[in-house]
Amino acid sequence: MLPRFATLVAAVGLLIGFSSATASAASGPVTRTLNRSLPELKFNGVTFGDAIDFIRDVSGANIHVNWKALEVAGVTKDAQVNMNIRAISLRKALNMLLSEAGGDTALAWSVDEGVIEVTTKELADEEMIVKIYSIEDLLMEVPQFTNPPDMSLLTTSTSGQAGGSGGRNKGNGNSTPTIFDQPTDKKGDEVKPKGDRAEEIMSLIRDTISPDGWVENGGKASIRYYNGSLIVRAPRSVHEAIGGSID
Repeated sequence: MLPRFATLVAAVGLLIGFSSATASAASGPVTRTLNRSLPELKFNGVTFGDAIDFIRDVSGANIHVNWKALEVAGVTKDAQVNMNIRAISLRKALNMLLSEAGGDTALAWSVDEGVIEVTTKELADEEMIVKIYSIEDLLMEVPQFTNPPDMSLLTTSTSGQAGGSGGRNKGNGNSTPTIFDQPTDKKGDEVKPKGDRAEEIMSLIRDTISPDGWVENGGKASIRYYNGSLIVRAPRSVHEAIGGSID
């Protein structure tokens, strides 16, 4: 069996995978555009503004840049970018371009009513979005029985012969074997309640995705468990990291 921490990591991975699959199945046109592969991008000493225009043209995406906010943060249209890449998604291309152009200033993009908006990460993180993620499947814990049933064919055959055509052991002094005992975990304790396992998942998410952004650490984002689901109020960047689509 995996250690409990490794199990939780796997659970969060499943949560992200589940959310991504759900988002993909119900994705809007912008999400499909973001996942579309772009041709070769050769930006050698190209200005940031020209690079945005090129990506907008080849992808057909509606991209709006908040140039005023970027200029206040020290990033202008004339910032030089150098990128030579091919066959990557628009999503990845945008992330690389913003990292290249922003330098020490963190830039971000988000989707709002079909438009990809580029601004500073500080400004983007001011908007809080509420999403609900079902984790019911992650809360199911397969019990480990202290005395597993004996499924030997030999034992079954012997019991059937001793008990006659009914297949039950009658009149030989032996009691019918107990098939199921009290489910326990690896240490012999009873299985943890769903609420406790949900808290472990939430703690891991808070520790691994934007740790400083949660209310427990002085931020604004929050995560709560209710009836098999996580209710997350957080910036778009956090939902993207979890795997939720904001299209």
